[in-house]
This record gives sequence, structure tokens and C-alpha cells, in this order.
Amino acid sequence: MPENRGWEYEFAHRFSGRLTALENEQDSIRKSLPEFPNVPVADQGGTGGLASFYIGKEPDYQKDCLVDLRFPVPGNIDLVVLVPARRYGVDGLEAQFGLPDRFSVELLGQDGKVLRKIGEKSGLWADPVRSGHPFVFPVDPPLEAAGVRISATKLRLDADSASYVHAWSEAFAFSGERNLALGSTVTSSGDAPATAPWQWANSFLVDGMTPLGLPEEPAAQHMNVGWMTDKPKATDPVWVELDLGEEREFDAIRLFPAKRPTSDLPSGFGFPRRFNISIPQAGGEPVRKSVEMANPGHNPVLVQLGKCHGRSVKIEATELWKAYENYPAFLAFSEVEVLEGEKNVGLGAAVRSSGSMGAVVGSGVQYWIASSLSDGFGPDGKLVSQREWLLALDRRLGLEMREYQLQRESEAIIAGWRRGGLWGVTALAACGAFVLVYLPIRYRMREKRELSRVRERIAGDLHDEVGSNLGSIQMLADLAEGHAGATGPTRELKRIQRIAAETVSAVRDIVWLLRPQGDHRIGTVEHLRETSSIMLEPLEWEFTANEPAWQCEMSDESNRHLFLFFREALHNLLRHSGAKKAQIRVECDPSCFRLTVADDGCGIPPEKMERPSTLRALRQRVEALGADFKVESKPGEGTRLELGIPLMAKRTKKPAAEAKPGIAPG
Repeated sequence: MPENRGWEYEFAHRFSGRLTALENEQDSIRKSLPEFPNVPVADQGGTGGLASFYIGKEPDYQKDCLVDLRFPVPGNIDLVVLVPARRYGVDGLEAQFGLPDRFSVELLGQDGKVLRKIGEKSGLWADPVRSGHPFVFPVDPPLEAAGVRISATKLRLDADSASYVHAWSEAFAFSGERNLALGSTVTSSGDAPATAPWQWANSFLVDGMTPLGLPEEPAAQHMNVGWMTDKPKATDPVWVELDLGEEREFDAIRLFPAKRPTSDLPSGFGFPRRFNISIPQAGGEPVRKSVEMANPGHNPVLVQLGKCHGRSVKIEATELWKAYENYPAFLAFSEVEVLEGEKNVGLGAAVRSSGSMGAVVGSGVQYWIASSLSDGFGPDGKLVSQREWLLALDRRLGLEMREYQLQRESEAIIAGWRRGGLWGVTALAACGAFVLVYLPIRYRMREKRELSRVRERIAGDLHDEVGSNLGSIQMLADLAEGHAGATGPTRELKRIQRIAAETVSAVRDIVWLLRPQGDHRIGTVEHLRETSSIMLEPLEWEFTANEPAWQCEMSDESNRHLFLFFREALHNLLRHSGAKKAQIRVECDPSCFRLTVADDGCGIPPEKMERPSTLRALRQRVEALGADFKVESKPGEGTRLELGIPLMAKRTKKPAAEAKPGIAPG
């Protein structure tokens, strides 16, 4: 439905039956969207995927830009799905990193020759709706094939690497519910990719891991989100066992990682680094398999066992996940499936363990409890097969595209009425003055009311998010207190307190900027000083400001960029400099507001300083402020950042009685 509703909307809605029909269809789509899974925005962990880099010049699309998959075993393919790769940088999420503007998909025979082209896409960079959604290609009728070829015919230049990039996160080739592409041999053209910050490899294209999270569909609220146990040491033994109730045949198990309870933990935080799987056998030695792997993030892990027969399956962790040395070690899952083919014979199985934290309260009214390991639910919904889940994501994309088309058609109808109305206003000169004065005022009043509603909604969202975070932090505080020992909780509680303080400080910054200016609000420099006291608490720090700086006030937009610059500078100082001391200096005169941030850390190497990506976030804020920016840094001698914001006019306020300039030692 159009957001900007003026008189043209009122007329169009009253006299156009088509507009009413469009709005009804949009309402129907909005009501049905929550029934489908969504593409997550947050980092889900796991592997990055495959990325081919063409350095220096655009590749020859006739012979380059090919990615070939050869299946371990040929099969009757009826569905192929490709998942775009992701990258997180200083500009945020790039949901379709290395996605070609045009590409085609073909099935290959055992001799490597093309059997059939099953799909082709183009104009993807201009698509306003698709953002990280998988590409789904049905094969009808199904075709016996031994591989898949992806051919890109137009690539984008990546500024960071100065290369043309062709990238994908995961490829699926289904024969029924079975993914034949898993473990395929992958060949691609292009140069060797960079190893950091992403780990790209050909094998990652067919390892079953995507940036889309667990294969869940929305369902009625369930009480349990998973199970976890904790031990003081990562090598302490811990196990969990599923009792199937009777002797059953099965050939694999699928482990679903737990969802991180706090934002500072990685996805799949409790997945064991090393574990053994054993199936007791009547009158004989149990069947055993040892597994060692990195954290899969928020991706299911399939462990093939071969044909097995037994009543129970036991998972014994030999090395647990650990946040840092003095923190408890965790073993955590959201679900364990025992599979016969693709059928879960472990659904509803009884669960036993060597020990756990019992029923632990999670977010909202949900619990961590052992029985949730066989209830068929993940942390956010009902678990389904990967095929069903990917098809549901594709159906959601279809609805979102249809909603976008309806929105554009509605806007076109309203635009037509707007043009007709303008001609009428021109002809009716007597009414022109009234229209030109009244309608803009009415429009602005509506915009102002809409802005107020948006601010209230943002405030409500912040309240809910902060409440959830602090509830999770409270859970961690209880755990730390229980394991404190004779010396009492120190490092763990300090870390949790710092997370809480930084969360509250960040929300306070946003609310501070959203609120209109008034005498009830503290000044800009006082706000910078309080932020320093929270973020620089681990260091020795000094904050000084001259008299005019304490009285200076800037526009809300300038304040927003200044605070984001300051927070980013302090984050860089804490994460990368290794400094022990920091100095913050604020000075102001009638023409300029100057901020200096200095440390005694390791400094920035000259070769790194020359890279375009170094301090990119800070330079973007400087550009938005129209400010001067200077960086002085030598290896081993620390870093000094100087920001000078021009003041168009003198902006001061009367100093509060308690606000005095001076030095604030850390």
C-alpha cells in the first residue's frame, strides 16, 4: 500500500476498482508471508563457499567463468538449487557477493558433455526484491546426470580485491530428498582466492553449509530451544544418548547446532570439536565412529554411519566448545536426528545424558532441556528436509516479487491520478491558491505524524531487543556465579557487565539522537565523555575539553556522524592497537570543532595504511561531516586520529551548573 497518501490516493481509491483489488491482494500476501521461512540477515557461520577471482581484467566468458560439479554417484536429478555467497564488510552485509548478472545451469553426463540446459537467469543486479534468496531450477522430466555446470556470462568488479568475482555459497542437486551434489568434485577457473577474512574453497560449494541457517519452517510456539551442558574443562567427558525404544535400522545421524543465546557468541557456539558416536550391540562390541570438525555455524551436520542396527545412539564429546580459558566448556544441540535414508526414526526418542544444567530458562518463555533433542523442532520452528525448506524459501520469494509488482502498479495508478489532478488544478485558477497552500500543509502534517509513529515503533523494538539481550546476559551471569569458586567471579562477570553497559550505551545513543533537542538532554561533549568511560574501562584513559567545547552544540545529523565516528575509533583502538593508555581531547572555537583520539599501541603499518579498506568506516563519517581528517601512526609508537568539523555558525548553549570542563582520568 502506498506510504505517501495525498488527495490523488483518495480519488484513485474511491473511483478505481483496480486499486482496491490490488490492495486486497497485497493484504492477502502480507498475511501469508509469515507462513514461510525467511532469509536471515545475521551471520550464520559455517564456510563461505566457492569464489573464483579474475585479477586485472574482465575474463573471457566463452572459455572462463565455468564451475563444474561431478557427483560421487550419478542419479536421476529432479531439482537443482544454487545459494548465493555472502560477505560481511565495513559497509555491512553483501547478501549476493560475486553473483553474476547473467548465468546458466546445465546438467552433465558421465562423459562431461552437456545433457540439457535447465535454467538461465539475467538482469539480477537490477532485481529490487531478490537479496540472498536461493535460485531454484526444477528438472521436469527428471534426467539421469553425473554433474552440473554453472556458466557465468557477466561478472561485477569487486573494488576491495580489484578482481572480477564469481562466487556461490552452496549447490544442491536433488534426487527426491537426497542431495547428490554433497561431496562432489568441483573444478573452477580463476585465480586463487584470498584466505582472509573468508575461507573460500571449491569443496565448500558442496559441503552442505549455507548462510541461510537451519532448515526450519514457522510453526506454533514451542517451549524448548535445545539442550546444553557445561563442564569446567573442554576435555571433561560428557555424553548424550537417544533411546529409540526398540531395535531399529539406520545409516546416519544429523546434528543441529544450538542457536547462540547472546549476540557476542558465534552461531553453533556449543558444537563439539571432537566426538565419538557409538551404537551398542547385543552381545558384542558397539559400533563406533570418531568425528573431528570445526564449528559448522548454524548448519546441520550429517554423519554417515553405514548400515547399523541398534536400540540407542550415544554421542560422547571428547573436546567441548569453550569461549575462553577461564569460561565453562559447553556441549549444545538443538536437535539430533537418527536417519534411515531420509526418515527420522529418532523422533520422540527418550534422551539421557551424563549431566546437564537441567531446564534452563532461555529467551522469552522457552527452555533448554534434554527432551527437545528429539521433538522435531529447531530453535525457531519445525525442522523439515532441505528440499522442502529451499522450495518454501523460493515460494516466499515469489510472493515478495508479486507484492512488489502490485505495489508498483498501485503507485502507477496513483501517479496517473496525480497528473490528472495537476491539469485540473492548472485549469481551475480560482482554486489553485487554496490547493497550493492547503495540500502541502496537510502532506507535511501527515508526514510528521508518520515520523512520530516510526519513532515510537523504533523505541518499542529497541525495548524488546534490549530486554532479550539483558535476559540472556543474566543467564550467563548466573552460570558464571555458579562456577566462581573460592576467588569469586571476576573476569566473567566483568565481561558480562561490559556487554550490558555497551548495549545500554548504544541504545542510549540512538534514543538520544531520535529525541528533539531540549534542556533535558546532556551536551555533545558530555555524551562523548560518558561513552569513553564505558568503552575504555579496561585501559588508562584521559578525557580533556576546553570551555567552548562543553558549550558547543551541533545539528542532530552532525551529532549522529560524530558519535558513530567516535565509537568506531574506540572499537578500533580496543580491538587492534593493543594499547594500554588512551587520550581523548576535544577543542572548539567559533569556526571548528576538533576531536583527537590517541593511543600508545602498536600503530598501523605503512603498507596497510595505503589500502583503500583501512579506516574506511571512519573516512565515510568524515565525508558525511564535510570534515578534515588526519592520521598519524608509526609501528610501535601508537596512533593519533584528528577530526576537524567546520562550524557554519556559532552554536552554544548555557552550561549546566554541574557541567565543568576538565580532565577525566581512566
